[in-house]
Amino acid sequence: MFFKKLSATEILSRCNNIVLVIALLSLFAVIFIDCSKKTDSLKTDSSSTTSSLTEKSFPAKIVSLSPASSEILFAVGAESQIAAVSQFTDYPPEATKLPIVGGFDGKTLSIEKILSFNPDFVYMTDGMHNFLIDQLNQYNIRYYLSTANSINDVKKEIIEIGTITGHEEKARQVVAQIEKTIAECTENARKATVVDNPLSEITVYYEVWNSPYMTAGKSSFINDIITTAGGKNIFDDIDSPYPIVSEESIIHRQPQVIFVPATSGITEESVIARIGWENLPAVKNKRIYVIDDNLITRPGARIGESVKTIYNYINQ
Repeated sequence: MFFKKLSATEILSRCNNIVLVIALLSLFAVIFIDCSKKTDSLKTDSSSTTSSLTEKSFPAKIVSLSPASSEILFAVGAESQIAAVSQFTDYPPEATKLPIVGGFDGKTLSIEKILSFNPDFVYMTDGMHNFLIDQLNQYNIRYYLSTANSINDVKKEIIEIGTITGHEEKARQVVAQIEKTIAECTENARKATVVDNPLSEITVYYEVWNSPYMTAGKSSFINDIITTAGGKNIFDDIDSPYPIVSEESIIHRQPQVIFVPATSGITEESVIARIGWENLPAVKNKRIYVIDDNLITRPGARIGESVKTIYNYINQ
């Protein structure tokens, strides 16, 4: 076997730099943790969550617990309603001026810190913040639990958050712009299929981490971005969202394009220098790109731009 699926705990324990990996996973919004953790008692269903929230007034003090959530709030025009954001929130630039409630995972978050901002709404992520639900219910604080795993999920969430915060029209405009940007890319890809080599055949390896090698699997948000942009993820046959894979399996699958995240510190030259990688099409053709992983991996309002960025790279 070239790969095996590991739990999130095992992945973290095998990484050399724990702090950096936590930061990396935070930027991904870590919404891809096994959805089997959901139970009927949790308000994870978007429609039921939205219904219970819109029966009340629009929130005035929002605590946002992920960078992607904060991006959505700013995009729909709810920035003046944000009381605090999580660590690693860096877009838009104005968001960096807001108070920090803590890091992304439970180790750096506490209900006491959240309550210190007197929130009437907490924007959370499924798989990371579920432990806060019972406590928020005890204090009668409304919340939204993001379960976005795809582009369509994100578009739906943007509309729901716009409705909840009183900015539905702006939210619909944001989604319309996303759809326009993606449509332009897919139309260009369709034309290229007729005139040139089909973009869907351009194979892509997205390196999430390198020690050990972690990539994007079929159920990941990154895979949806790559596919929508007209590429073919070489590990789209693995159901796990972010599997650990062997170096041999990467070489065996011969990617034509390689993406490495800027936050990893890996450079094009260091990839080229890897033993055994010299015959990969991506290496021979110098199609290794260091990419802004904050843009590509966050399930937020910039997903149209994410698709366009990947499309431009694979279409060079």
